[in-house]
Amino acid sequence: MNFRIKTGIVLGGYAVALVAAMIAFDLRLRANAGNPDAQGGMQAFGDALTFIFVFGIASLPPTGLALHYLRPLQKFWRTLAAGALALAATALAAAIVILLSKQPQFQSALTLPAVFAVLRLLLSPVIGPTLIVGAMFAPDRRARWRLGIAAAVECAAGAAWFISLRVSNLH
Repeated sequence: MNFRIKTGIVLGGYAVALVAAMIAFDLRLRANAGNPDAQGGMQAFGDALTFIFVFGIASLPPTGLALHYLRPLQKFWRTLAAGALALAATALAAAIVILLSKQPQFQSALTLPAVFAVLRLLLSPVIGPTLIVGAMFAPDRRARWRLGIAAAVECAAGAAWFISLRVSNLH
């Protein structure tokens, strides 16, 4: 199979993911239409999250296929693994900021960074599985380990934030 056919298949997969996200978005809009209790900003944020999550999950198969096609490119995998570790470090930093912002002595100083940290961690449910797919298709042990560690950190940071939300809601 040549490069154009492979590229077309992968782009077609992303197009299917985009259509799935648009359908999910439309279904959510229809379900919430005419709801007088809903606040516009909250509803819009939920709509955006629905689109991002559905697109993220539906784009895992074409991403895996693209990574399969890129297996022979060692420089790509080294760069991807290093970038994944850097990205996971931002999730870890975001989780730490959120956990520290709940401490009385840090609340005022970390209010604004905690807002951005929450936005970063909202992407963890999409980034984590994507890194797992990357680890599955990595051609060598070193790239697999780095991508696997990045996925574990990403998932752990997202889970820590989710647990902190649940604990704070209990009080």
